[in-house]
Amino acid sequence: MSGIADTVVVIVGYNNCEDILQCLAALSRAATAPRFDVFICENGGRAAYERLVESLIDAELCRASVKVDSAPPFVAAQRMALRGRSTTLLIGCANDNLGYAGGVNAWLRPLMRQEGWKGVWILNPDAEPAPDALGALVARAETGGKSMVGSTILENGDGERVRFRGGLQWRRLSARSVAIGLGERLDAPIDLAAIEQAMESPSGASMYVTRRCIEQIGLMDDSYFLFFEDLDWGARAKKLGLGYAPTSVVAHKRGTTTGSAGRSAALSRLAVYLQHRNAIHFARRHHPWSVPARIALSALFALRFLLHRAPGASAATLAGLAAGLRGETGAPAWSRSRS
Repeated sequence: MSGIADTVVVIVGYNNCEDILQCLAALSRAATAPRFDVFICENGGRAAYERLVESLIDAELCRASVKVDSAPPFVAAQRMALRGRSTTLLIGCANDNLGYAGGVNAWLRPLMRQEGWKGVWILNPDAEPAPDALGALVARAETGGKSMVGSTILENGDGERVRFRGGLQWRRLSARSVAIGLGERLDAPIDLAAIEQAMESPSGASMYVTRRCIEQIGLMDDSYFLFFEDLDWGARAKKLGLGYAPTSVVAHKRGTTTGSAGRSAALSRLAVYLQHRNAIHFARRHHPWSVPARIALSALFALRFLLHRAPGASAATLAGLAAGLRGETGAPAWSRSRS
């Protein structure tokens, strides 16, 4: 990996080829500066990896596909280039479902041994950034002295409504994370200093992290497997400065990979389980006195699922809560079967 651009973009996929194609199409329209290279970890197995590589060529998004040597945790890797620009694209096929943080770290570990890049842009595969989104993130990090910077994430399917302004705030009394700016109009006036002070973490849908920050706090914690890894990373970086770039606008579909969006009865068992398990994990690590409140909140969620005729989600909530209390981390043993 020689001649790496100033920014590395890391995307973790799981059998969601169409989302990744749309994300890369948006990146292909990005401003020419700052330069970036893209690194994708496909967690969905060999068939999903091969389908992604073929689709990128068929869609004429990329040119010149070349197999390259791979090292664990990758069992195969392909080098490509985004058509019409000097952006290198490396796709790695993971040897197992590494989870979100594990997929990010699979590329960050070797990248940390490479010189030349200054920051990493973590993007969800179902995110579609505006052309100047990256430039605004980098500018806020450099001019504001911020270690992590979040974007303006738009509400699903609504280009005028905000899902996140920068990221998440942790409400200590209720022991839960809330989206800053949820439901506001995109053009509403903001208090930048207040938003940055409130942030516990940028949203994992679009977060720019400086290399200096990673050198000081380490990689994402892959023991979460899925959910709360972005909040944990941000909480660890807060002392180094969290930032918000209002003009870095990113559309985000939400939950297409994890099954965490939609009606209660249709929610993924794994998503519900890990949200409640990892909430305990996060609260215990960063706000230990709030663990009793978090237990009560999960119990209320279980009751609400029952009232909404979603007994499976209710059971998954209670099982996740119990797993968090007994200290379970990583991928649940029952979730290890691959598609």
